[in-house]
Amino acid sequence: MAAASVGATTSRLLQPSHDHSPEFSPGGSSSSSSRAAEARPVPSCDGGAEDNVPDLDSPWAAAAEAESRLDEAAIAAAAAGLTLSAEDEAEAEEIRDNLQRQDDELMALEAIYGDDLVEFESRGGLRYFQIYIRYDLPDGAELCAKLSSLGENSKHGGCPDGGSEDHENKPDEFSYTSNFEYLPPLVLTCLLPKSYPSKDPPCFTLTAKWMDEHNVSQLCEMLDSIWAELQGQEVVYQWVEWIHNSSLSHLWFDGKIMLGQDDTPAPKVDMRAISRRVSLESVIPSMLSYCSKKHYQAFLEDLHMCMICLNQSTGSNFIKLPCQHLFCAKCMETLCRMHVKEGSVFQLVCPHAKCNASIPQHVLKQLLSEEEFERWDRLALEKALDSMADVVFCPKCVIGCVEDEDNTAQCPKCSFIFCSFCKELWHPGKQCLTPEQKIQHRKASGRMSEREMAQELLNIKELYKDVRLCPHCRMAISKTAGCNKMTCVSCGKYFCFRCGKPVSGYDHFKDCKLFEARDIAEWEREMDQIQIGNQIRAQQKPLGGILRCPKCGEKNFKDDEKYLFCWACRASYCQLCKRVVDNKRMKSEHWGSIECLGLDKF
Repeated sequence: MAAASVGATTSRLLQPSHDHSPEFSPGGSSSSSSRAAEARPVPSCDGGAEDNVPDLDSPWAAAAEAESRLDEAAIAAAAAGLTLSAEDEAEAEEIRDNLQRQDDELMALEAIYGDDLVEFESRGGLRYFQIYIRYDLPDGAELCAKLSSLGENSKHGGCPDGGSEDHENKPDEFSYTSNFEYLPPLVLTCLLPKSYPSKDPPCFTLTAKWMDEHNVSQLCEMLDSIWAELQGQEVVYQWVEWIHNSSLSHLWFDGKIMLGQDDTPAPKVDMRAISRRVSLESVIPSMLSYCSKKHYQAFLEDLHMCMICLNQSTGSNFIKLPCQHLFCAKCMETLCRMHVKEGSVFQLVCPHAKCNASIPQHVLKQLLSEEEFERWDRLALEKALDSMADVVFCPKCVIGCVEDEDNTAQCPKCSFIFCSFCKELWHPGKQCLTPEQKIQHRKASGRMSEREMAQELLNIKELYKDVRLCPHCRMAISKTAGCNKMTCVSCGKYFCFRCGKPVSGYDHFKDCKLFEARDIAEWEREMDQIQIGNQIRAQQKPLGGILRCPKCGEKNFKDDEKYLFCWACRASYCQLCKRVVDNKRMKSEHWGSIECLGLDKF
């Protein structure tokens, strides 16, 4: 009977309100929630990739409706307090004790829930606050919504206006299923009467603007049941924890959240329940937007490791590329500036080893200065034109021109007609002149002496000795050292330096040599110098000297030029590489070998 009387009292205080919830606006906070938005502290977020990321909860609060539904309860509770007379000392003492317990409970709730608790100005001397209860589901929850092609005309759906229930007028229904890791919050709004917690429960409303009305009513009934079990105790914390941990499983046993599935109106409407008032076709996109922004907010607040510098920092200091790889902004800025400075703009790709996704333009604009971004824009255009087979540049004014089928181009600026191969004046029916022939023509015309011609020929020969044209972008690439697998600094493609063909791996070098004979000879000469240096260092201490064991550090007499036997470890060590060499055959082969010199990895 106690539980029944509590429910009756609450129903009497919270009569149906003549003002319904304002229409839900998914794009931002409505006027009804302006007070909650002003009272509730909002954390700051950096990054700027999403707008209004901090203020995610205000569209789901319905503060004005909750306030209007609690107004009558506040008036009734204040009137009950005024009826106390001077002779009611016992009841006055009970109220003072209740107020002290309410202060302690609010202090504990604020310590537990922090910014999720919003305390408003008292109403009629009664404490008035809201708690945002969040559903963060790491494993996700499947949500299934029953939608209709014409939308809903009422809270629970139904036939279109006009009263016709013919099959032809019924909207087509279909289901939408999605997985959510973040659900919009439930908002518990409480008004604490002076008789709480000794006699009466808190007056409350429960706001879930994405749930069906009968679901929110069930939650309100469950809160009444919890109070009936804990009557006389502080109950707000138990309410919040039960909603957070058990409300979803209480409403949907199989773990699947079902919305809009029940077309029959609820037999009993709890006026403390504030549910959705618009169609699911409007609510679902807002829920998806909320989930997406919560993901971004979590990314900004979590710690991440940059795979370039291996430092950890919050997501606000990271750049997340469209390929979902992320790196700290400092490393990305250094990388982008380096490539723009060197002109290798085609290598502005994701730094991940197995990813070649391009870095988007908006990211480059964020990382580069205005001058650097203009240089990147110019270089990118030039590289793009260079990669086009039918675009050449005028040798006089460096303007891009389109060549025709005869390999002839005309500059649109200076009208110079030239050969696209040799960049000389158009010569129909004649072969292009080689560099040597051009020099001879200049000598014949008297513009160059015999000595100048010889020097120019030597320069050309030396210039082209170690230069090849990239088969992809035709950029001249010079080889200074190393193998014949070349990387173009312009387009980043690989090609063979010997034959000039594009390559992808090393299979091509079964026919072409990977190293030239002169490179191998130079490498062997360097290895000989390294070996001689190691031998000299090993022989600096004469026989009979004292050496320390590389493992245990014990002192040992040097009785061999190549190996050291430690009396403590009972093992022999190579004096060059400090490795254990116990086998006699290994001793005869190990000293000075590739493994001993540390070149086995090469």
